[in-house]
Amino acid sequence: MRKKWQNKNTVSGQSIIEVVIALALMVLVVLGLVKVTVSSINNSAFARDQQTATKYAQESLESARKCKEKNEAAFWENPDSLCPVLPEISNPKFEREITYTDESGPDGLKMHVEVTVSWSDSRGVHQSKLETYLSK
Repeated sequence: MRKKWQNKNTVSGQSIIEVVIALALMVLVVLGLVKVTVSSINNSAFARDQQTATKYAQESLESARKCKEKNEAAFWENPDSLCPVLPEISNPKFEREITYTDESGPDGLKMHVEVTVSWSDSRGVHQSKLETYLSK
């Protein structure tokens, strides 16, 4: 019968190197999850801001249409002075600009209305632009 010889200096279990490697892998996984979460939060905030800016731009276009319907003759003369009041923006983060460009020609009266709503965040300055043509 043979006896198994055991080395009395060996310790069963995990070595410190294995523990360090396991901890490093766990840290990498957690950091990856944190990065994905932060990116998701930033993207949802951007989408919310973009939706809000588009809503403000749509309100402005509707305001221009109402202004035209209210006093059509004066609208074609000077829309900037006739329609200076825009719906109030409740969020100071957003700025709105509306421009009227007369593009009338031989085929009749046509007004190009462009609304730009801009805002800034940690990624920079963004804009939402909507435009329409009003005709007589």
